[in-house]
Amino acid sequence: MENRAQIVNFSLKKEVFFIAIGSMIGAGAMMLPTILPNSLSSATISSDFYLFWVVAARVLGSEHPIVGVFVHLSIATIIGIVVGLILYRTHMLNISKLSNGIVFGLLTGGIVTVAFTLPAQYFWIQPTIAEINHLPVQNVVFSEAFWVKALASHFVWGATLGIIASVLTRKKGTNYRCHRCDIVFGKVATYDAHEKYIHGPENSDTKKILILGGGYAGVGVLNRIQEKLHNDVDVSIGLVSESNFFLHTPMLPEMATGTIEPRHIATPIRNFCRRARFYQAQVTKIDTVAKSIQMRRRSDGVSSELHYDYLVLALGSRTNFFGNKNIEKSAFTIKSLDDAIRIRNHVISMLEAADQEHDPGMQRRLATFMVVGGGFSGVETVGEINDFVRESVSKFYRNIDPGTPRVILVASGEKILPEIGNLGTYAKKSLEKSGVTIYTKTRLADLVENVAHLNNSEQIPCHTVIWAGGNVADSVIAEIDTDHHKNGSLIVDPYMRLKNYPEVYALGDCSYVTDPRTDKPYPPTAQHAIRQAKTVSENLLHAVRGTEGQSSFIYDTKGSMAKIGKKDGVALLMGKEFRGFAAWFLWKQYYLSTLPTFEKRLRVGLDWFIDLFFPRDIARLD
Repeated sequence: MENRAQIVNFSLKKEVFFIAIGSMIGAGAMMLPTILPNSLSSATISSDFYLFWVVAARVLGSEHPIVGVFVHLSIATIIGIVVGLILYRTHMLNISKLSNGIVFGLLTGGIVTVAFTLPAQYFWIQPTIAEINHLPVQNVVFSEAFWVKALASHFVWGATLGIIASVLTRKKGTNYRCHRCDIVFGKVATYDAHEKYIHGPENSDTKKILILGGGYAGVGVLNRIQEKLHNDVDVSIGLVSESNFFLHTPMLPEMATGTIEPRHIATPIRNFCRRARFYQAQVTKIDTVAKSIQMRRRSDGVSSELHYDYLVLALGSRTNFFGNKNIEKSAFTIKSLDDAIRIRNHVISMLEAADQEHDPGMQRRLATFMVVGGGFSGVETVGEINDFVRESVSKFYRNIDPGTPRVILVASGEKILPEIGNLGTYAKKSLEKSGVTIYTKTRLADLVENVAHLNNSEQIPCHTVIWAGGNVADSVIAEIDTDHHKNGSLIVDPYMRLKNYPEVYALGDCSYVTDPRTDKPYPPTAQHAIRQAKTVSENLLHAVRGTEGQSSFIYDTKGSMAKIGKKDGVALLMGKEFRGFAAWFLWKQYYLSTLPTFEKRLRVGLDWFIDLFFPRDIARLD
């Protein structure tokens, strides 16, 4: 069809796997040039290969040629992996085209002959042959015919690699994109069915699934349903998000102090949208009666409307300032990538100003940093800010006395991190030991002209207040005509649906979900949002397909963790308590594993590794 666009949409695993398979098969095919000249009735493996296997086996301390065969296959596999990585990173050729695959293979065969075979013969095989035959090394000479056969063998290996990789690419790695719908199909038959069903003369209707929100909940539902509905041409999927990236929010405090680079914890949502249409826009109205939503494009403010048959609400929440306009106006928040960048720039600016200030009182005021909120976000943020400020002062800001900076945590509860019991006491002592001043059973009452007014009548001059003191549902969620909790979140039934609107599902921070066993609400954490996404996806699939099987959301929390400083943390996992370095290490490993792609895990891992040996960068990025 004229509208069909064939593209290659490789993942790293596919790229490497296809070429590695081709390389292993090519390792067997490369013996053909040495077999074919012989009589086919008595064809034997060339003595050159047999000798190579013997040499390879001896290097590993064995006399069995079969060991050498495994070495040969292992080398072919390693070369295939390296070649696959090179092709993936350079995008030099689209090898789904057979001729490109063959050219790439032949080129690779020639390069391997020169870059690997020649050095191996002179520095590895030749000395080993001399040792076996008790000859001087210089007496072992390879004839011109040997090199011709070696080059021919590697060309056969390369051509086989290219053909196999090309065939696998066309069968498993090629997608078919409908540009009008901006979605991708893995099979040409499905693409053709889509063209006929959606864009054909009958223009049949589709079941429209619309997901609002690009966080853990929204992307979690998207990934599951588009995998199951990939070949269902009568279903369309759309996702609307104000940001065009999925943000790994637990790492925001580290990003705010420069431990992690911003893009390393942000993954473009379009990376996930193979079978779905993505809209970067702000949702301004949800009409559950007309089954439509209004959205406003961020770039130019243009508004548009989308209709749905099934709606998934995963819009998260916004910061709750409890009606205090002064705090809302003057305090920083820690919910988005922009928030973290602003905090980092501001903290560095305060240190730069304090370093130039000669008035001790004003210097102390500039170098005072307050975090409000005794939950996970507030505690992790104050731990990061404290480490960053004190490390930077000791290494870079020589005009600030190390005892001048003051880092404060204000918590309204009797203790910090109440979700993890006695570990909250350890966290408090550890933070205080590292220099953090902690106020419990205290609230920030007001913030006026860079003076924080606490409800215990104490006034603290400071230019930096970070608010992590609570969340409330977004106004577009609070306006939906259904049952709401007092914070505006949506009360859902056991199947995660809205009352009177069974086609509307809600999960994550914008929903109020109770445990049917205890009637207590589940905490609005990423852990629960991920699990809720699984339940919503399964229930949604049953609804779309008209099958029975709606299931309730029941989940036992696996635990909670908090990083409270450099190489320090607390963790309550499966009823067991961890603290100090062990908890810090568990925190690192867990959140590294939850990053959505291998690339992001590698980048963040490198950031953490560098942080172990070097101070954090204090460059202010305007």
